[in-house]
Amino acid sequence: MRTSHVSKPKDGTGAAFVGAAPWPYKGGRQHSVEGKRNTNEAIGKLESRSRPDLVRLDPVIHERTRLSILTVLFTAGAAGCSFSDLRDTLSLTDGNLMAHLRTLELAELIERIKEGAGRNSSTTVQLSPMGRKNFCNYLDQLELLVRAVRGK
Repeated sequence: MRTSHVSKPKDGTGAAFVGAAPWPYKGGRQHSVEGKRNTNEAIGKLESRSRPDLVRLDPVIHERTRLSILTVLFTAGAAGCSFSDLRDTLSLTDGNLMAHLRTLELAELIERIKEGAGRNSSTTVQLSPMGRKNFCNYLDQLELLVRAVRGK
């Protein structure tokens, strides 16, 4: 389980903080080294629990803009979509779209194919085979969540 909402200070203590107050404390201050160890142990125990009934949504995919990008690419099929069509469809700036595409490319969910050079270049974006598999898995996890909430 990823803990992207947990931040660790750079002072080398390794104490984890959720929001403004260190967890599991409510007071907002940690008073001892023992408290820091207990916090790390508690987080480790939470991460090590394996519950098959939990829905695990990939945070790389789950972010709203990246989910929109992957949805457009999934519906476009194997041919993919041009950068400009993707940008216009989602009403994104070039820089914003590029930043999200880099994240998706680092996760190996998409492939960018650039043809030409300079002003005459064109970039096509398509789902990678792993991206298609992960997106289908993400949809399955969402479906499990919907069924669990509706009690079906």
